[in-house]
Amino acid sequence: MSVEAIHKNYSQLGSALIEKLYSSDYLSIGGTHSTDVLADLAGIAQGQRILDLGCGLGGPALHLAESRKCQVTGLDLVETNVLEANSRAAARGLDQRAGFQIGDAADMAFEDGTFDVVWGQDAWCHVPDKAALIAECARVLTSDGTIAFTDWLQTSDMDAVQLADVHDATVSTNMATMESYRGLLQGCGFTVRVSEDISATFIDQYRKIIARLESFEDEISNQFSPKVYGIMMQKNGAILRAFEAHLIGGGRIVAKRDAGP
Repeated sequence: MSVEAIHKNYSQLGSALIEKLYSSDYLSIGGTHSTDVLADLAGIAQGQRILDLGCGLGGPALHLAESRKCQVTGLDLVETNVLEANSRAAARGLDQRAGFQIGDAADMAFEDGTFDVVWGQDAWCHVPDKAALIAECARVLTSDGTIAFTDWLQTSDMDAVQLADVHDATVSTNMATMESYRGLLQGCGFTVRVSEDISATFIDQYRKIIARLESFEDEISNQFSPKVYGIMMQKNGAILRAFEAHLIGGGRIVAKRDAGP
């Protein structure tokens, strides 16, 4: 999936519609509850320097900055998302603890050892080169740093038609498996502390998202067009079907690198 496709899907309008379906500030499912669960598992503490890769509109970063008193930097490919996230941080008086910038998660400009935690919520499926992504996470982390993320994963083999449908609906080039993520993390010197299959939770959440979308049919059709509503239903319906068929699912991973001698 091209960078252009990501920009189109997460345009100012696209992100606003996704946020409407998911929850305030979030372009990932699960909202603040998912952030809190991951933060507890990762042992997020006050004052830590956190990098949120694929930060979207800033939901996780803003929540961590406010509730955990962390210093959070968000990175995203889409300029309008970054501008909106910075605007929301300023409006809430969080701009001293949360800041957002444009960048590529697989080729970051940060210096080595800048962050205590690298964080992600359902965003890394959009990064084509997962090996480069994990290597960059390792590089920008401190020697005893933590990687904590949730992501959409491939959970079964798919034929060419199924793969094309899934990648089109989710705007992804590929999806990792739990095993491939574990291998990449271990190869970069991390010990995987948490490796949870949360596919059942994703299915439940996405069923609620589809019900929410159906309740918005008149509003979306009148404000935009029936065509826009139809596209949203087609893509989100394809995602739910892929979840329910166990072609894709969700994973929650926390990995820690030992500081060494």
